[in-house]
Amino acid sequence: MEYRTIAYKGSKRKLLEQIQSYAKEIKAKTFFDGFSGTGIVSAHMRKNGYVVAANDLNFSSYVYGSVFLNGFEKDTVEEHLSHINQVSPLSGWLTANYSGTSARVIRGTGGNIEERPRGFIRANAMKIDAAREYIESKKKLLSEHTYNALVFSVILGADKVFNNSNDQKSALKEWTKSARKPVIFKSPTLIEGPRGKQLHGDILEVGLSGDMVYLDPPYTHGVLYASCYHLNDSIAHWNKPVLDYDYAIPRPIDVCFRKNAQRAGGFYNKTSARIAFENLFKKNRAKRIVLSYSDAPRNTLTIEELIKIGKCYGNVKVDSLAHQLCMQPKSQLQRSTQLKEHFIVVDK
Repeated sequence: MEYRTIAYKGSKRKLLEQIQSYAKEIKAKTFFDGFSGTGIVSAHMRKNGYVVAANDLNFSSYVYGSVFLNGFEKDTVEEHLSHINQVSPLSGWLTANYSGTSARVIRGTGGNIEERPRGFIRANAMKIDAAREYIESKKKLLSEHTYNALVFSVILGADKVFNNSNDQKSALKEWTKSARKPVIFKSPTLIEGPRGKQLHGDILEVGLSGDMVYLDPPYTHGVLYASCYHLNDSIAHWNKPVLDYDYAIPRPIDVCFRKNAQRAGGFYNKTSARIAFENLFKKNRAKRIVLSYSDAPRNTLTIEELIKIGKCYGNVKVDSLAHQLCMQPKSQLQRSTQLKEHFIVVDK
């Protein structure tokens, strides 16, 4: 099944069957998605009959998960989208801050200033502004499920025409073919299955429970998800935040972590990451914990360190998807020279 959701660093789209296989092994009925991101893992598990609870710190991820785990009134959403796709363009907050081009200093050029694209061509930004304002104007008349699905639809449309397919920290120096296409708003994938629950908060303050808990924490230096996908959060909230224009793409002031000398979370620092993972395992009440690990060069912890923590709380095995085999922790002596996806499986 094709799940319609946004592009994301570290997406698990190609790993869904592998993740589900771990739940099948223990005959799990309940599943907790601890860092739900795009919501694709939650969507897949619900579709396959699991009762899913999920959590993420980003508000836009709360919207995605709420839609996937609770569904929406399809006919009502399609009716509104038909109108939204025809609504008159509006020059608003998004158009003023994220459309057209702007002059900026180009790194590595000795201070040269060039006109570079922002996130959207003006026509698309105005359509996104108009769509989001329309939804907000109807909010009191819409059910929560319909409202979330419509907001998700706008984010999906914006994601398709944003002038960078990797993140929202910068835009490419030339307009891409996708960015020049007219934005179209389509509904998210409607998932059938047991109704679930999406949470929005710090994972260390959320009770982790379920037959299986799946964790894919952001433990790589530099991939600060709140900064990488700040525009999705702004569209989801539609709070039109105050922006810092020192970046290639203006950012809300509250996600300029390094500039504000703020911590983005416990998993981004080597010392705090170890403590954060220990707390995760301590709080976990699952039969099985499955932790994703990609051996990227900027990880805060090595796979060996994570295995050591896991062994304090249960029996550990490590599966490498690249090699399609199971490796015991003692044989995992060196980090891979190529990027591979590993699963650290802890059974209590």
